[in-house]
Amino acid sequence: MVITIIVLILLVTVALSCYGVYVVVSNSNKEKANEEASKIAISGKYAAALIPAAELLAEKKPTIAQLEEWLASQNLNEAQKTEYLNSWKKAIDETIKTINDGDANGITAYRVVIGERDKTVCKFLHIDNFITRNQISKNSEILPPYCFGSDSILVAKQPWDNADGTGGWRSVVPNEGNYGVPDWRQLV
Repeated sequence: MVITIIVLILLVTVALSCYGVYVVVSNSNKEKANEEASKIAISGKYAAALIPAAELLAEKKPTIAQLEEWLASQNLNEAQKTEYLNSWKKAIDETIKTINDGDANGITAYRVVIGERDKTVCKFLHIDNFITRNQISKNSEILPPYCFGSDSILVAKQPWDNADGTGGWRSVVPNEGNYGVPDWRQLV
């Protein structure tokens, strides 16, 4: 009887030990899988994990119908309306292309080169600004074009690249939750 009890205790101990090893190994594998998944979500090299630039801009920028409606309310001839609309579409396409190329090449920071016409309306941008891919994912309204006739462009920001020769970078940051992007309903 005593031998049976000892054997049962040993069997229960072995079974509990095996279960404990299983739990430890299983949790370790889950942690590794979660760590790999978080790396993919954060890394710019995994472009599939990023929201495409076209979708981001479609959420924050006005639609073609809205643009046409506003242009129709202005005192412009058809040629001017067409020119402003084509300029807007070209600027959007160039911005999307720059971000898509950057995603494919692992670029995580961009700079807005402020055009002559935008200097008066883009007060939220410093000459040596930079925008991260993460900012773009959350706040794509900070991307050009900003209004009709906007001549600013987005370029990949390299570590050695700066516009004013000082070597400094200045992040585009919100002021009280607002980036200060100009209203698109204006002509420059």
